[in-house]
Amino acid sequence: MQLLDSDSSITNNNNYSRGILTDDGILIKSQLSNPFEDDPESMNVRTLVDDTVGSYFCFNTCCFDDSTNDPSRSSLLPINTIIPFHNIINARYLNTASIESDDDDDDDDDPNDQLMNTVSQVYSSTNSLSSGIQKNNYTASDENQNGKKTKTSSSQEQANTIIDISTISLSNSNDKIIEITFISSHNNNLIPKKINVLIDYLPSTSTNIVEQILLKSYPNLGKDRNKSLLIIINPHGGKGKALKLFQEHVEPILKLTFFKFEVKLTEYHRHAMQIARKLDLDKFDTIVCASGDGIPYEVINGLYQRTDRSNAFNKLCVTQLPCGSGNAMSISCHGTGNPSHATLSLLKSQETRIDIMSCSQQKENDCTTNLSFLSQTCGCIAESDINTEFIRWMGPIRFDLGVAYNVFQSKKFPCDIYVKYAVKDKEHLKDFYINNLQDSQGNKKNIKSNVITENDFALKYPLDCPIPHDWEKLDSNVTENLSIFYIGKMPYISNNVNFFPAALPNDGTMDLVVTNTTTPVSRMTSILLSLDKGTHLSQTEVLYSKIVAYKIVPKSPNNKNVFSIDGERFNYEPLQVEIIPGLVKTLLKDGRFKDSNFESM
Repeated sequence: MQLLDSDSSITNNNNYSRGILTDDGILIKSQLSNPFEDDPESMNVRTLVDDTVGSYFCFNTCCFDDSTNDPSRSSLLPINTIIPFHNIINARYLNTASIESDDDDDDDDDPNDQLMNTVSQVYSSTNSLSSGIQKNNYTASDENQNGKKTKTSSSQEQANTIIDISTISLSNSNDKIIEITFISSHNNNLIPKKINVLIDYLPSTSTNIVEQILLKSYPNLGKDRNKSLLIIINPHGGKGKALKLFQEHVEPILKLTFFKFEVKLTEYHRHAMQIARKLDLDKFDTIVCASGDGIPYEVINGLYQRTDRSNAFNKLCVTQLPCGSGNAMSISCHGTGNPSHATLSLLKSQETRIDIMSCSQQKENDCTTNLSFLSQTCGCIAESDINTEFIRWMGPIRFDLGVAYNVFQSKKFPCDIYVKYAVKDKEHLKDFYINNLQDSQGNKKNIKSNVITENDFALKYPLDCPIPHDWEKLDSNVTENLSIFYIGKMPYISNNVNFFPAALPNDGTMDLVVTNTTTPVSRMTSILLSLDKGTHLSQTEVLYSKIVAYKIVPKSPNNKNVFSIDGERFNYEPLQVEIIPGLVKTLLKDGRFKDSNFESM
């Protein structure tokens, strides 16, 4: 396949490129005047791959601007390059007359009248008319569901778009000048850009080109694209940079889509829980947590505390944009810890139901239950997470230092652990994983459409009941010398820490990892160094199982020992946990977690 240099592009004098609508995206073609001179079946397509964006074309190296100084607007692209649908976040007509020819079936309309209407609109919007030049003062967010434009002030448009009216063929419904808003890569971040494209060739007879582009750009939404987002930001997250990260890397993208969004800042600990508990369910479709993992925990538990909680979990989707110090949900679900990349994933990903863990503890005379989407841990991991809060300013490295300190001290946390296994032996893990991965992929629509009822919240194993006979007690030689006890539901607990590589979104299980202090320090060092690849589970010293429920009873607890549930501190007292299948809706790329490479291990 031939790769053409940008010098090979043939430009015209108009501020738009000519393009062809293909199955993969918009193909930029030769800019000559004859719209059908190129055979789309025989064109050599530029396919420079940008792995970060997941696209066919590396925009930041091949996209160039015209004489304007606006970095958000691109003029012409090199020929035979593709703007993939995955990177397109919005599209709208710039030629009013073409819109009218799309929406009206009245063949008696005079093209000359349409041209005069267009010119009249130009004059009324700019108070000037010069050589047939139209200044467009509309933003991408000002298009309604029918493709019509509503007028807004020119201050809302970052740069005026110039269109030469003399080049518009009003009598040909295939001549459509469309403003395409797409995502480009710049300095490891994603930024929105715009380009005007005249579509010359269509693969079907439909004349509503914008609708075709949007349907292909948002295949998981179809025509239901008017989503409303509540964005909850913890301004203290990410070492105090959460709000700045949102404003610089998330908001510029969202503003150019048709998604509606409202922003709320948390003011105190567990404020997000209160927001979710009192939220008007009719107002929003998705709660977006621009934070670390603490805000998703609060939101899910706030919804759980509602009197109409079944309606809440049926209506709302919960996702994360990584703006905190711990961003496991985004890394596992969106495959990235970068806010701009996660934003594109949020727009494009598939709504999928995931399992949740119900955590019960006795508190005075009552049993309290909290939901956990990520993990529960005690021992070295919990100590490293909770007891290093005083050095949070160091960022994620504080966690690594804490783990190393506790492991090398051979600190132990004696307890009794009882579990109900789904898969006990490592040799059966891969078969279970592959079978459930295939099942989840084949039943994605069923998972998405599952209706939650109040019966789904009923616990199979209440805390005040005796331990069931089909549960097994872990070997006391392990539990008396416990070092790491870690239960997880998502594969990545932080960037490059693939702690639970066999985790699946909706397999009805949680993953258990246990180590003990009888393991030599040299072996523990090797285990810890293999966490990024997830190969620690193959080490003989590591217990790795799939379970559906467990109970852990600490021995000789003291005030310094803690349980950590999704990063929140809990008392070091008996804890009982069970899985609740498919309770929470979230957004996953292709309906699955980030690839942990477990199948190839």
